[in-house]
Amino acid sequence: MHAAIPRLPVLDWQTFSGAKNSGTACLLDLPESRYTNSGRASILLALEMLEISAGDRVLVPTYHCPTMIAPISLRGALPFFYPLNPDGSPDLAWIESQDLTGVRAVLAAHFFGLPQPLGTLRTWCTQKRIYLIEDCAHSLFGSSDGKPVGSWGDLAIASLTKFLPVPEGGCLVNNNPSAAKSKKSLRAPGLKSEIKAAFDILHTGIHHGRLKGLALPFELVLRGMRRLRGQSGARSEFQAEASQEEKSPAQEAYDIDLGMSHQELTAACRWVAQGAPRERIVAGRRTQYAFFTAAFAGAAEFHPLIPVLPNDCAPYVFPLWVNDPDPGYFKLRRLGLPVSRWDRLWPGVPHIDGDHGRAWSHHILQLACHQDLTPDELQRMVTLVKNVYAPTTRTKNASSEGEA
Repeated sequence: MHAAIPRLPVLDWQTFSGAKNSGTACLLDLPESRYTNSGRASILLALEMLEISAGDRVLVPTYHCPTMIAPISLRGALPFFYPLNPDGSPDLAWIESQDLTGVRAVLAAHFFGLPQPLGTLRTWCTQKRIYLIEDCAHSLFGSSDGKPVGSWGDLAIASLTKFLPVPEGGCLVNNNPSAAKSKKSLRAPGLKSEIKAAFDILHTGIHHGRLKGLALPFELVLRGMRRLRGQSGARSEFQAEASQEEKSPAQEAYDIDLGMSHQELTAACRWVAQGAPRERIVAGRRTQYAFFTAAFAGAAEFHPLIPVLPNDCAPYVFPLWVNDPDPGYFKLRRLGLPVSRWDRLWPGVPHIDGDHGRAWSHHILQLACHQDLTPDELQRMVTLVKNVYAPTTRTKNASSEGEA
């Protein structure tokens, strides 16, 4: 039986191999950057620093994960949804045609880890005296209009879990200290949080078949801990946590733990973030992306949304456009494919003529393409997608190969 395919990076013996630095810029190297508990926490902290509160409006894309909008709602501010152009950039012409009264900030994202050009938007925000919050949750690496991602916004946010084998972690970059009304102080995590983070890093790697040689010792330690607490041996903690690990990225988006949002990053996660060699991450993701581009080319039922990967970036996911995604998407989830779709739109998202954001929320499947996927796992992913969406084409190809 195959181990579950990991949706996010997992700790392996290879995690700390390779060149420490990469030729691709990393947001973590920007000045005035600080570690936070998560990307969502970083958005909340950015809004607090800009003193965005009840009655204010924040421009946000129609294509979004609820985690992008929940912090705005928590502050009592109002999300003001804007449409996207075919390349995923904000439709500035539409935005300028609207009544912008009360708009304090715009949230602009580098979707899929493919950097958006933000020079024009930066100029517009400066002219309109509207803050730019640069959402780099998908783009820890890369450059936009000749500058590192994360350096265009007054504030920028990032997520560590999408690129590193850590269970938590974000980053908040302050490029405009004069814009931030206050610098938020974060409380130190307690001992329980520190131990849990280290445990989760190891557990996730072992659960997915990595860290060969540690599975049995790890399980024996857990059994000993369970006996000390008088727990039943019918089901190990390892198994209990493993069954809950694969969750929808938007599953708990509406619930924000204020305590965790204002907590510093744990030492174990910070150590991984600072010590993991970066060239392996960038090169590995680009290799996986190229594999999927070739594997999914030429099908009538689906196609790569962006077949040509920009030079200076490390993708977060592989966006696959599927003509008729349902009910196949839900079947793929049941089969264990590490795939997500931003189909849980925030209430009140309007239908706007020419908007590509709403179409993306239905048709685009985000396939994991991180550096820790094995060749076998990549091939299994391709096979699952083709079995669900193009079984006839796959059968014909197999028959042709047999005849040859």
